[in-house]
Amino acid sequence: MSSWAGFSDEELRKMQQKDSAVTAAAGRARKPPASSRSRQQLQRERVLQLSVQKSAQTGTASLPPEQQLQQPPSPKEEVQPAAGSGPAPPAPTLSLHEPQIQPNENHHVGAQEETPAVKELEQREAEVREKTRLEHLQQEQKLIEEKNKRKKALLAKTIAEKSKQTQAEAVKLKRIQKELQALDDMVSNDIGILRGKIEEASWDYSSARKRFEKAEAEYVSAKLDLHRKTEVKEQLTEHLCAIIQQNEQRKARKLEELMQQLHLQATEEEEEEERRRNGKTQRPKRRATRRRSRSRRSRNQRLWSLRGAD
Repeated sequence: MSSWAGFSDEELRKMQQKDSAVTAAAGRARKPPASSRSRQQLQRERVLQLSVQKSAQTGTASLPPEQQLQQPPSPKEEVQPAAGSGPAPPAPTLSLHEPQIQPNENHHVGAQEETPAVKELEQREAEVREKTRLEHLQQEQKLIEEKNKRKKALLAKTIAEKSKQTQAEAVKLKRIQKELQALDDMVSNDIGILRGKIEEASWDYSSARKRFEKAEAEYVSAKLDLHRKTEVKEQLTEHLCAIIQQNEQRKARKLEELMQQLHLQATEEEEEEERRRNGKTQRPKRRATRRRSRSRRSRNQRLWSLRGAD
């Protein structure tokens, strides 16, 4: 019951409307209708009639009945208007005209007797109205309390149902969370293993990539070096071939020159030898042989010196 937050706006509005209706009813009760006014007038008239009759009896008791303007009413006639609650009979109308004939003192006494009775009647009517108003308010209060009790019971019932629903939903949510947590744990384990393998593979890939790049750079540099060295080798071989060819050409020219020189010398020596054979003795022949051997030796030495220079 501690969760009850008080009256709602509609309930407060209804209560205000009921209060306004009650106040309006009380105002209407304070302003009595024509029927209640007629009753008050009848009661006042009865009181005035009684007072007039009493004064008339006291004032005309010494007079004989012949001298009186009107005979006093019988007791039956006095009882009937007091017991009647309907419309005013014609008798009081006749009696109302009688006080005009009486002196002023009788009127004063009737008014004095009228005021306390009227006041008492008004007080009684006010008490009755107040009682009815209080009873009406108590009834409304009881109805409101019963409505509040029913509403509180409904609220407690709905709160209990909602709490049961929330508890059941909380149990379901806990079960679902446990299942999801188990799935997350399984997936997290698999993900951890795969991440470790991916890291290892990435390290291997990076090392292989570095080696490949290094090998590729070495291959490119080696290929360029090979190309440069092949070009140098080809150039050197061409140069060597050109040198050898030039050397051979020089050798050929030298040999031709030597051969020409040797042929000339040989012809000269042969002529001298023939001359010596013809005109000289055998001693000059020996000298010619020696010269030939010397010339051969000198020729061989020149050839060896030319080869060494090449």
